[in-house]
Amino acid sequence: MKKTLFLILLFYLTVKPGNISFGQNPLRTDGTAFTIPIKKLELSLFRPAKFGISKKDEVSMHPAGVFVLPHIFYKRRWVKFDLFGRHFQFSSKHGLYYPKPALNLNQRLPFSFTKYEPESATVPGRLAFQSEILVSHFLHEPDHCSPGDYLITGKLGFKYSFNLSDSEHPLIYQSILYRETAVLIPGFIWYSGIQLDGHINFTFNYFADLKWYAYGFVNDYSIESKFGIYGYSGRHLSGFAGLKFAYSSIPDKNRFLVMPIAGLSYFIDFRKRRKSGTDLFGRKKPFKHDNSLDRDDKYYEELEKRESLKDSIQ
Repeated sequence: MKKTLFLILLFYLTVKPGNISFGQNPLRTDGTAFTIPIKKLELSLFRPAKFGISKKDEVSMHPAGVFVLPHIFYKRRWVKFDLFGRHFQFSSKHGLYYPKPALNLNQRLPFSFTKYEPESATVPGRLAFQSEILVSHFLHEPDHCSPGDYLITGKLGFKYSFNLSDSEHPLIYQSILYRETAVLIPGFIWYSGIQLDGHINFTFNYFADLKWYAYGFVNDYSIESKFGIYGYSGRHLSGFAGLKFAYSSIPDKNRFLVMPIAGLSYFIDFRKRRKSGTDLFGRKKPFKHDNSLDRDDKYYEELEKRESLKDSIQ
């Protein structure tokens, strides 16, 4: 009995958060230098969908939101390097977006916090370009029995817009949309930030970040911060909830903002789905012979054997 209690206590001390973490859910890749795994699709309710086109490349675009805010982003993991005996991942992310339809839609919504000032202003037609570099490092680095913890990421980037119309328009003021409105005037916005992701326990993780946005170097600025907790339900479903804080030197009104944030994501691993013969919802599909050249012959042979054995037993 004492030996059993000792083993249970040893197991608890071994696998509790902060020590070895068998079976912990992975940390999210949003805002970090890491990309989603190859041939894995993450469909999100409010955020852009992400797809791993290779081990180092990722594209993201919201399938429905693209009609309201046309956009596309690309992230590339370039190189891993060592510094002072520690491992770092260096990546970059680039994208294009056209904010005019979204800003016009916000003005028509029946909520005061989405409306910009001056209300008579016309949103100019500008195509915005965004580029940033990211460096991530695990303070508790992954090993043979731990997925890694306390992932810290630093980032530096800018946004610039190309004028698609000849007319000039005044700056639109609204702290909740500051980055998307200030980028509509000539010049560029630069920003820097830091983010921390970590494990709470086997089911829940957390994220927190702090960003500084500046227009005209330091003439006007915006500070934003987010904190949230997210968890997984099985291998396919994930959700998060948290708070966003923002402070802007412009406009004259609504300088400080606090708002809730939430999201829901569904993951589809096309490699595992094909190998296991499941549909998009993880359900088993009826076996069908596949004569394509790239099929996994060994897998189908084993499946046929199991099916024949099942029939013989019946």
